[in-house]
Amino acid sequence: MLSLAFEAPSSWSLYNERVCGVTSEVEILEFAGASFRSVWALELLLMLRRTRGRSWGASEILKELRSSQVVVVEALNNLIAAGLVVEEDRARYRYNASGRLEEAISDLERLYELKPAVVMRQIVNSPNTQLQILSDAFRIKDE
Repeated sequence: MLSLAFEAPSSWSLYNERVCGVTSEVEILEFAGASFRSVWALELLLMLRRTRGRSWGASEILKELRSSQVVVVEALNNLIAAGLVVEEDRARYRYNASGRLEEAISDLERLYELKPAVVMRQIVNSPNTQLQILSDAFRIKDE
């Protein structure tokens, strides 16, 4: 008996072939792992991207994301250093990516919508994240 099995392409591969044509899921995941120290940072960036015409104060970001001040400040500092976010007058922040970086963020956002667990796992398991967790565990805190 002859059995023919066809594997249906994933949603991402169909999207990739039709729209991107160039960037693979693996490349986008590598970008995510290398660029974000936490899923909170990705969530923050995507929120700022969706509202790119608006600048946000830190307290507004805290309310919107329902996060802690420490997490938001660290994520903002990392995103500013990466050139993805810019700080404006009076400690207001807005999305700042353009060109190829904007394309990479756009691809990452689409993949995150399709496969959030895969993207989260990549960020959490990246060597940068693991090193940060280890260093945070040994950080001496002022009390």
